[in-house]
Amino acid sequence: MKRLAFAECLAVLLSIPGFGQPDPALDPVLKKAADARLAAQRAGNAEEWSKYTTDDFLLTTAAGVVKTKQQRMIEIGSHPPITTSDPPPTDDKWRVYGTTVIRTSRVIDNGLPRRSTTVWVKQLGGWKAAAGQLTPIAQP
Repeated sequence: MKRLAFAECLAVLLSIPGFGQPDPALDPVLKKAADARLAAQRAGNAEEWSKYTTDDFLLTTAAGVVKTKQQRMIEIGSHPPITTSDPPPTDDKWRVYGTTVIRTSRVIDNGLPRRSTTVWVKQLGGWKAAAGQLTPIAQP
């Protein structure tokens, strides 16, 4: 219920002109955390990945499956390191709301184009991913 209320509040705030505009001076510590988290995921290092992920993290996959932090850690740790490199995200936008940041981008996931949304929160002076969602991009 709390998550639904948060989503509704966020939708209202996003509709206010000028609120949540991309921050040209994005916190370099946040960018470093995002890069380190991705590198740990690609390396199959679940413990390092978890340092940049809240304990109550949830991922909604492109298939609509919801996965917890613990489930993702098992997946990350059980796969060999990823040696092929997907292209970097495009249409990458970071919107700053104090100690919460929403990142949206277009990514390639398992060879397919997706829209990605990640919610980052500042906890104990560090940035952690709190939620993520992948959405298929419909082909025209």
